[in-house]
Amino acid sequence: MSLLSIVSLSKSYRAGAGACVAHVAVLRGVHFTLWPGEIVALIGASGSGKTTLLRCAAGLLRPDAGSIRWFGARSAPAHRVVYVGARGRHNGALYASLECVARTGPRLVLVDDLEAAGAIERRLVIDVLRSHAASGAAVLIAATVHALELASEAVFSREVTLAHGTVAQRRNRSATRIAASSFASRARASARSTYGRSFRSPQ
Repeated sequence: MSLLSIVSLSKSYRAGAGACVAHVAVLRGVHFTLWPGEIVALIGASGSGKTTLLRCAAGLLRPDAGSIRWFGARSAPAHRVVYVGARGRHNGALYASLECVARTGPRLVLVDDLEAAGAIERRLVIDVLRSHAASGAAVLIAATVHALELASEAVFSREVTLAHGTVAQRRNRSATRIAASSFASRARASARSTYGRSFRSPQ
């Protein structure tokens, strides 16, 4: 069973004041699914809608249209879905937040954004996220392409590109797909890619 399933998700915001008000579409018909044991990179430029998508996926924002299911249900269970952001915080805040929520045993971890962390903190964050994924959780990390390259030591199951409000591209980074039918097989594949040789697809 998927831990997160998003179907035809759309979200817009009101912009302007007085008589000059318009609705700006941020997400348009987004389809997305997260499976146990995955670590997925959500890539997009600043303003592409990454934070909006993560906040909707965390149950913090109500979408205008579409549906979201957490663990097959229509509501996000408390303490099983965690949204963590470091934007505007001091260095080390992202790692400290993840360490704090780790005790609750979340099954779905949404991280926004990786670029806010420094190089050392980024390695610590990745170690924590790998631990979550190895225990059967799903992890979604929002990042720009630049931040993703800085975190190249991470093993991502997939990269999902968000552009113009839609999921524009999916690409596997791993040379071995973590797509087995059982969680046990996915966990073994994750462990091999984490502790064995580096699996990176040829450019």
